[in-house]
Amino acid sequence: MILSRDSIASGSYLGLTINDEAEKAYAGLQTLRQTAGVTFLNVVSNNTSDLAQLRERLPLYHYILLDQNQGTDSGVQITIEADQVKSIYLNSGRQLSQWPANLQAASSIRLGDATGSLYTKLVKIRAVRAYANKFERISLLTKNLAAAYDPAMRQSPQWYFTYNPGAGLMDEVQVHFKDGKISYISTIRYKMD
Repeated sequence: MILSRDSIASGSYLGLTINDEAEKAYAGLQTLRQTAGVTFLNVVSNNTSDLAQLRERLPLYHYILLDQNQGTDSGVQITIEADQVKSIYLNSGRQLSQWPANLQAASSIRLGDATGSLYTKLVKIRAVRAYANKFERISLLTKNLAAAYDPAMRQSPQWYFTYNPGAGLMDEVQVHFKDGKISYISTIRYKMD
């Protein structure tokens, strides 16, 4: 149940200051790992079709989506935890232990794969004609706050995260950007049942 909504367009909130550059805002969010238990940050519109630019960026994220420009049931959702592939799902909800299922281990993403091997495997998968369309839209959606800043995040119009400010409460914090600077921050407070 929503208890309240609020927004600010001047001043600061949780160490984030209006007009801060994205990189400074990210550093501020990293301090929330210790103070508020925030471990992940959702990054809106963090999409690309250029696999080459992901070589260094993939290890910085917790959740990656591969799909065609128009979403499909066969889009692939990859979750990373502790520097390895934790889960693989299709957009249809089907859980996989390997994607693509019919390729050899060296050319497919498998549960337990090290994050460092993902880029090489994705390059091999994209070279297979049947799967090339899954690289039309590569979305890096959930950022691991323990990892370094990704300069491409500056292009995002919004970042958001949740945390628990007290017993039975959850706040969703949306940080809105314009030209790579915080333009305003909005919050929604929920009562948890």
